[in-house]
Amino acid sequence: MIKKLFSLLLCLCSIFSVTAQYSISYDSADPVTVVAGQSITLNYTYSASMEVGAQFQIFETDNSGIFGGATAIGTAVAEFPTLDAGTDVMGTITLNIPANLPLSSSLSGTEYRIFGKLSSEANSDATADVTWDTGGVYPSIIVTSPPYSITYDSANPVTVAAGESITLNYTYTASMDVATQFQIFEADVPGIFGGTTANGTAVIVTPTVVAGTDISTTVTLDIPSDLPISASLSGTKYYIFGKLSSADNPDASSDADWSVSGEYPEITISPVLSTSDFTTFDRDKLYFNNTSASLVINDVNEIKSLSIYNIIGKKVYEVEDVKNTTNINLSTLPKGLYIARSDSKFLKFIR
Repeated sequence: MIKKLFSLLLCLCSIFSVTAQYSISYDSADPVTVVAGQSITLNYTYSASMEVGAQFQIFETDNSGIFGGATAIGTAVAEFPTLDAGTDVMGTITLNIPANLPLSSSLSGTEYRIFGKLSSEANSDATADVTWDTGGVYPSIIVTSPPYSITYDSANPVTVAAGESITLNYTYTASMDVATQFQIFEADVPGIFGGTTANGTAVIVTPTVVAGTDISTTVTLDIPSDLPISASLSGTKYYIFGKLSSADNPDASSDADWSVSGEYPEITISPVLSTSDFTTFDRDKLYFNNTSASLVINDVNEIKSLSIYNIIGKKVYEVEDVKNTTNINLSTLPKGLYIARSDSKFLKFIR
């Protein structure tokens, strides 16, 4: 009898000795804050007596233990790596947060928590669905909006003549150097993409701005002389679309409207004024000196500003304030026919 009991004890010990052992603990700061559209790397330590499948997933839940409340919704943010056997092995897992994942601030009565376990269908004996810390609580993760913003500082609406250029003032914040997109759209609603028409025009620039907070700067858009004027549109208007985002900067996923009301600034394209709409300058007021390749100004009281246009109507030079200016050097302009315009007067000259 004793011999049989001893044999049974040996058998039980043998069974116990081959039972797989698994544990996992979370080593990163808690809570974790991550920007929507970016990725986050988590540190953990695990022990496994055999190769084991793992599951790392973000859940939306109303309970710190995830499954102890009324809500436990697994998001699409999940990774299922296979881990080698080992004891107190330190590892990392990277989770890519979609740009369209609802922000934590938009949740009501729930929060995001990181679920981690060493268990999978391929490892049925790794049944311990262990929480990541000794308190039985899964780590919290806070998903925030991208640290990018842009606001429009110029007058609204903006009026510019076809063939001219316009400079817009804006203020932005960016946590990294980021490409931008400024484009004129023809749309039927100020939000551009909320209606039935949203046609991007060929007027587009994509400069890169450097990282900074509340940086005030400008962007210049050249309006083609053949762009249909605003008066010719039917049921639509031109709006200036601006965002800090591009294919080169997927982390800058915020397609931020330029104003707090979610509306893009309107731009009015007016027709180019012909010389018949102006009178000519008296030669004693303004003339072109071929020798010095300069416009000579003899009356700064009458001439407040000057714009120079080429033969196709494109503005190529501008002096906003000619005060204390007696001549304007135009030697850098290609030779050809030009028109100098100020208020209601003009001067044709050959460079």
